[in-house]
Amino acid sequence: MITSTKKIGTRVILTVHEDIVDLKSGEEFKTALTNLYIKGEKEIVLDLGEIQLINSHGIGKILMFYKKFRDEGGQIYVTRLKGTIREIFESLLLLNIIPEIEPVKN
Repeated sequence: MITSTKKIGTRVILTVHEDIVDLKSGEEFKTALTNLYIKGEKEIVLDLGEIQLINSHGIGKILMFYKKFRDEGGQIYVTRLKGTIREIFESLLLLNIIPEIEPVKN
């Protein structure tokens, strides 16, 4: 499974376990986000600390769901950005719209 979820308080931590670099991984990521949206979750934390690469298949889904959640009064956050993932988010100025937060503790 490309992702797993854990709810802590009002936030759902969506941990991404595999790089999102092709259509298959992009669609699996989209399905995970869609399920959270359908459930009515409002605060999603994307934990990207386990992956090394994300391309347009993943970035596009993040932006699409950022708008969907925001339009419903929700918010997407990112956490544990490192290496190439941090560089991608910084170069695309994604951190200007999607807040980075400290990892959520149990």
